[in-house]
Amino acid sequence: MGLFSSLFGKRAPQAEAEPSPDPGIDPGEALESPDGALRVDAVRALLERWRSGDVQAAGILAPRLADLLADPEPLVRAAALSGVRLLRKPENLARCESAVLTLLADPVLQVRTAAIWSALRLPGDTARAQVRALVRSGEETMRFAAACALSDVQDSAALPELRAALADDHRRQEALSALMSLGDPSAVPGIAEVFEDESLGEFDRTLAAAALARFGDARGAGHLVARIESEGDDRPIAAEWAGRLGVQDAIPALDALAGTDGDAAQGAAIRALGRLKAPGAEQRLVRIATDGASPDDLRMDAAEGLAELGTPAALDLLRKLAAEGPEELRQLCAELLAEVQTDAG
Repeated sequence: MGLFSSLFGKRAPQAEAEPSPDPGIDPGEALESPDGALRVDAVRALLERWRSGDVQAAGILAPRLADLLADPEPLVRAAALSGVRLLRKPENLARCESAVLTLLADPVLQVRTAAIWSALRLPGDTARAQVRALVRSGEETMRFAAACALSDVQDSAALPELRAALADDHRRQEALSALMSLGDPSAVPGIAEVFEDESLGEFDRTLAAAALARFGDARGAGHLVARIESEGDDRPIAAEWAGRLGVQDAIPALDALAGTDGDAAQGAAIRALGRLKAPGAEQRLVRIATDGASPDDLRMDAAEGLAELGTPAALDLLRKLAAEGPEELRQLCAELLAEVQTDAG
């Protein structure tokens, strides 16, 4: 699974969720509707099904992406760019190449920034070169989006823009996450300078600590453990990153936190125990996931931990819950299984 969660990390921008089209309307037909709003809803609904492993939805949407990228409705173009990021076959990506590169100059900013992330999915060097060029753009939003996208493919052309963004209160957290993804150790001095800044808020300091831990700096791991043991508002973030970054020293604190009912960080601790493959984690996560008396959100946290744990028993339970659990838990387990399958492939 990816390093960054939707809550604590960065992801390529996606079109905002909207209600699905009227269930009586065939999604394929809705894509041909003269109503732009209906086309947007249809693309988004098919994308969600595709992300959940629905082969039929992929079969409907994938062949039409090249046309949808030229749709007169900007939100359709933005949603179609999300579809490009789901394509796997080189020939399908190649069919979308010209349209994606054209959208790097789209008049709508949301479309331009979405096109950056999709361009890096394209085969060959042309698209990568165009995204690198955007790091020198006169438009700050495009520069930063290009740097974040390049960090996802470990391209050090992103480094100067991301280092500069560490000084920006509004960009700092996303820049730190991007530097973690980039993995270039030359970023460490700049991250350490941020970490040691006395005026820094706790949330930013904890994320800076996570970045240091990503590069093996003991100051970062120690700070994460200390914040898990504290009662600070940043404790959920510390627990999340300790799990994602493999901070084994955090297991005792996470184990205690996972058993603290009602704590805001309990779910993050439960997920982290699975990611860390902590002793006894499988039994604990199975117990929570199968306990109908447990809150639904904790059962879903346990399901995420089981997916990260990845043992045969954990995956078997996810399959069972995907078939017969409560609706939200069923949907989550199906998505987790699809993600596990994708990562294994």
